[in-house]
Amino acid sequence: MTMKDAALIPVTIKAIDINGLGNISLQLIAQQGGLLPVYSPGAHIDVFIPDVGPRQYSLCTGNSDGEYYEICVKLAENSTGGSHFIHQHFRVGDNLTISAPRNHFPLPDAGRYLLFAGGIGITPLLTMAEQISYQHIEFELHYYLSAQDQTAFLPRLNTPALAKHVFLHYSEANDSLRDKTPPSLCAADQNTRVIACGPDGFIQRLQAIMQQHHWSAEQLSFERFSNANSSHNSDGQEFHIQLNSSGQRYLVGPNQTIAEVLLSAKVDIMLSCEQGICGSCITDVIDGIPDHRDSVLTEEEKAENRQITLCCSRSKSPVLVLDL
Repeated sequence: MTMKDAALIPVTIKAIDINGLGNISLQLIAQQGGLLPVYSPGAHIDVFIPDVGPRQYSLCTGNSDGEYYEICVKLAENSTGGSHFIHQHFRVGDNLTISAPRNHFPLPDAGRYLLFAGGIGITPLLTMAEQISYQHIEFELHYYLSAQDQTAFLPRLNTPALAKHVFLHYSEANDSLRDKTPPSLCAADQNTRVIACGPDGFIQRLQAIMQQHHWSAEQLSFERFSNANSSHNSDGQEFHIQLNSSGQRYLVGPNQTIAEVLLSAKVDIMLSCEQGICGSCITDVIDGIPDHRDSVLTEEEKAENRQITLCCSRSKSPVLVLDL
């Protein structure tokens, strides 16, 4: 794992608390004292986990004064990776390295908001809801879980600023997004933005409901846990990537990613999620036509063909010249 132009921050775990069944929250403070960089709602950090590598977690700190960062980590089923290591091995007082905050999921401007969280997808949406409330803008926060005991951040959701705007939905009570459509989604409103975070199936279901009720696709902003577009399946095509700085070319085989080839060649790149959902490996394109397979770049950015995610996207042209 190599990093390019990354500002790394040494932190210490100040506190670890249970935050709903299967979730733990961690408070991280700067090792050298002082304040951590400020961030906007929707931002995430990379946490560098021993023997695992970097994993992305949304920042869900209840204040923005920089005294500490909070992340919430759900133990994934059958996990042997990042969430398993954090739940089993992280302890108060441990020293870690994190990245500076990055935000590829910013809160857009709107006259009204509908927020939809699927499971641990509540983490970026909670801070968004708190900011919207502070700005006195109308909103609803719909939070979907399998069972009531999994609810995270319940004290914050019950504060006077949020309580009347929050709607909790539990599959065990036959109140999933598939079972019932919230009334606010049944009437499209051009002044409303819909913001969502959750697993891919949750996002797809929300998109289908919005289409059914005549919302425009541009009204939805979302972040998902897995990238539906990302695929390592062979398309039968190989291509070359060329480094603009040196002219060096490398062949990318049908079953390889651009990132894999560059890392094997000792080219310094930033790589994190490897699914096309975090934006860490976005790189400028000098020449050639990318085959976009990520969930980070907007449709407009993809149409411009001036950037590419190295971890999952490929090339439609025989040669792709990268700004490396």
